[in-house]
Amino acid sequence: MDRNEVMRRMNNAAAVATVLVMLMVFIRRYQHRPLKRRNIPRHPSYVRDLDKHSHMRRILNGSTSSCQDYLRMRIGPFMNLAQMMRDGGLLKDTIHVPIEEQLATFLYKMGHKSKNRARRIDFIRSGETISRYFNKVLGAIFSLRDRFMKQAPNETSAEIMESSQWFPFFKDCIGLIDGTHIDATVPTKDAPKFRGRKGITQNVLAAVTPNKRFTYVMAGWEGAANDFTILKDALSLPPPNGLRVYEGKYYLCDVGYPTMPGFIAPYRGVRYHLKEHSGRVPNNRRELFNLRHSTLRSKIECTFGILKSRFKILSAKPHHPFPSQVNIVIACTILHNYIAIIDPNDKFLNEFMHVNEEDGDILNEDAPIIDFTQQMTQREQLDTREEWKSRRDQIA
Repeated sequence: MDRNEVMRRMNNAAAVATVLVMLMVFIRRYQHRPLKRRNIPRHPSYVRDLDKHSHMRRILNGSTSSCQDYLRMRIGPFMNLAQMMRDGGLLKDTIHVPIEEQLATFLYKMGHKSKNRARRIDFIRSGETISRYFNKVLGAIFSLRDRFMKQAPNETSAEIMESSQWFPFFKDCIGLIDGTHIDATVPTKDAPKFRGRKGITQNVLAAVTPNKRFTYVMAGWEGAANDFTILKDALSLPPPNGLRVYEGKYYLCDVGYPTMPGFIAPYRGVRYHLKEHSGRVPNNRRELFNLRHSTLRSKIECTFGILKSRFKILSAKPHHPFPSQVNIVIACTILHNYIAIIDPNDKFLNEFMHVNEEDGDILNEDAPIIDFTQQMTQREQLDTREEWKSRRDQIA
C-alpha cells in the first residue's frame, strides 16, 4: 500500500471520528435541555374526554351542596335550565361540548369571578373555547329577559296584604326602586364620566317587588350620574323598554328621588333607617311612616345583597368590553328571578342579608319635576307634586 493511500484512509477515519464526536455532543445536549410544553406528549383524546366527564360528574353528582357551591344553584334548577336552552334552541350540543358543560363554565365564572385560565384547567378546554361559549351562553340568558323579568303587576302583592305593618297603608305600592353601583372598566377617555363616590362604576337602576324579584333593570349608566337622572330616562322610553307606572299606583323610593306621581319617598329630616329606630318608639306620625317605609323598602337592598352574594362577578374588576359588562349585570338579574321562581327554597334567597342603608344623592325637591306623558307647566308640576305629598300625609 503506497503512502498516498495510507494518508487518504487516515483522513477518512479522522473525518468519521469528528462526525461521531459531534453527534455525541449533540445527543448529550439534547438529553439535558429543559423540556418544552410542545415536547410533552398529550394524553389520548379518549383519556381527556374521561377527565372532562369526570369533572362534570363531580359537580352534579357529588355532595348535596357541590352543585350549589360550584354553580350557585341546585342541580334541579340547573338541569331544568339546560333542558330549557335545549328545547328552545337557545344553545346547541356540539360534538365535544354538551349544553350542560357550556352552562357550567358560564355559571362558574359568574359565581366565582374566576379567570379564564382557571376554567381552562378545571374544564380541560382551550382559552378560546371557554371564551366563545361564555359569550354564547350570555346571549342565551339575555334572551330569557321577557320570560323571567316582567314589569310589576297592577295589583297588591301578597307580601303586603299579609302584613299588618304594611296593609292597608301601602296597598297601592307595586314595587320598590333604587340604584346600585357595579365596578366597571372603561376606556381612559370615558373614565371621568364613570368615576363617582365608589370609583369607576356603572349605575344600575332596578325595580323590585316585595318578594325580591326584579321587574325592571336599566344598566350601563355612568357611575357619576344622579339616580333621578336615570329614572327620568327610564320613564321617557316608550313601551316595552320604559318603566311602567300605573295610574294611582306607586313605587317606594329613597331620598335620591322626589315624591311625585308614581313615587313616594320618606319624610326628610326625620329618622328613617332601621338602625336609627332600634330600641326607640316613633314619636309622631312622620317617624312611624318612615319606619314602615324603611322596613318595606329594605327589601330591595336585601335583593341587591343576594344578587352580589350569589354572583361574585359583580364585585370584581371586569375584563370584558363595556357592552358585555352591561349584559352581565342584566343576565345576573334574570338568573336571580329564574332561581326565585323555580327554587323558592334556594339557600341564597333565604339566608340573612345585611342591608346596606346608605342613601343615594339627596335630591332637591323644590326642583321642577318633569312629566313624561304630557306637557305640563311648572305650576301644574308643582300642584301634582303637592297632591302626592298630601297622599303621603294621608298614609302617615
